[in-house]
Amino acid sequence: MKRILVPTDFSEEARNAYQVALAIAHRTGAAIKLLHVVETPYYSPNFSATGDVMVGSNGMEQVYMLRLLESTKEHMNELIRSYPTEGVEVVHEVEVDRPISKIKRTIKDDNVDLVVMGSKGSSGFDEFLIGSNTEKVVRAAECPVLTVKHQHRDFNVREIVLASDFKREVGQAMEKFKMFQELFGARVHLVYINTPGAFESSTNLKQKLEHAAQKYGLQNYTINVYNDTVEEDGILHFAQEVRADLIMMATHGRTGFAHLLSGSIAEDLVNHTQIPVLTLQLK
Repeated sequence: MKRILVPTDFSEEARNAYQVALAIAHRTGAAIKLLHVVETPYYSPNFSATGDVMVGSNGMEQVYMLRLLESTKEHMNELIRSYPTEGVEVVHEVEVDRPISKIKRTIKDDNVDLVVMGSKGSSGFDEFLIGSNTEKVVRAAECPVLTVKHQHRDFNVREIVLASDFKREVGQAMEKFKMFQELFGARVHLVYINTPGAFESSTNLKQKLEHAAQKYGLQNYTINVYNDTVEEDGILHFAQEVRADLIMMATHGRTGFAHLLSGSIAEDLVNHTQIPVLTLQLK
């Protein structure tokens, strides 16, 4: 792992994510980029983060944007000063753009290995209407995304839940997940959530999970079949029982109308659990 991206809006959750990213960088030697995207109510291409103004912008827009950029850069400098960074390379960028577009471009252009984001979570009607930027990044990013809600003064992962139906090809995700497990020397709990609507024999399911563990060369793991009414609840309940420090899941990144109809367990978990979640979109 060489490059970690931390998008920040300077909220408490974003600061928690930065603190976790620093802990990971200390373990891996990775460099961190802090990114803040200034999004105006109406996206305007007339400004750059350097304060340059393009032809066509009016005086009020100029004053507003220049003051906003100045304030943003002060917040960025304060964030960097707030945490010790000795031994970790930290760079920062402030850009005027649409947040998701800029994050996706940065992941590609900088060859980012991991995104660490804070998440406030959402529920009910607000979630249906707008979702969250973190959820959108989980859906769109081409690298693993670690979402964090709470402060972790000493981020250390001992127990990991890896939830999957193990029916799809998850090999590309498994190598990333193994790397994270080995980074912390953690135990990984493979779990299949058995629901009434898609019930299978526990014996057959355990054989399937054991086959997956052998196929991908997992070490230090347990095999588990957990019964619950729906997959998301089952993952959360199982994670609580084993006192998980991290949940790992692959997502297919559904978008648009299909996403609204079917949803995504991984994205729902990001919204609803208090445990950090590491997701990777399968292509």
